[in-house]
Amino acid sequence: MVRVSASSERRFREIARALEQTLVTSFDDSFETLESRFKALERQLLRSVVTTAYERQEVQRRIAEAIFTEAYGHDCPWPIFGRTLRRIHRLGYSNVERRYHVACLYARWCQRHPQHDNREARRLLDDTERSIRRLPHSSNLRKGLLSALAELRVQTGFQTGATSTP
Repeated sequence: MVRVSASSERRFREIARALEQTLVTSFDDSFETLESRFKALERQLLRSVVTTAYERQEVQRRIAEAIFTEAYGHDCPWPIFGRTLRRIHRLGYSNVERRYHVACLYARWCQRHPQHDNREARRLLDDTERSIRRLPHSSNLRKGLLSALAELRVQTGFQTGATSTP
């Protein structure tokens, strides 16, 4: 885990507020409008708030995650949803919780779109489970995420290691 300075903590809180404000003020907007607002916010934050390479990457990740989540919420078709997913993969994950969030939304998106080949979503769930299992056995986070992941697998039918389409 990366230790950040008090000034970085302040900047991250400012970034979180800006993300929340963008979501609140864009609640009824189309995905395209929301995506352009997030991209504009990203440019503004990278110019005026961010001071380190780590902060830069985290801002890019947070914006990518917000856009991905909104693509799911707006039930965007694969060309859009897949593009947002690829950006997150390219940027990587800050922690296992964010990896879990992305894997869950991808699995649920595939469930909504049964015509889509879901093997990659199944692989992402399997990779996420391996990441969760690397957490300490005594970790409440580990226990909670494994339990939630097991429930998601039951709901979606995406059982461990089963990468063929149903």
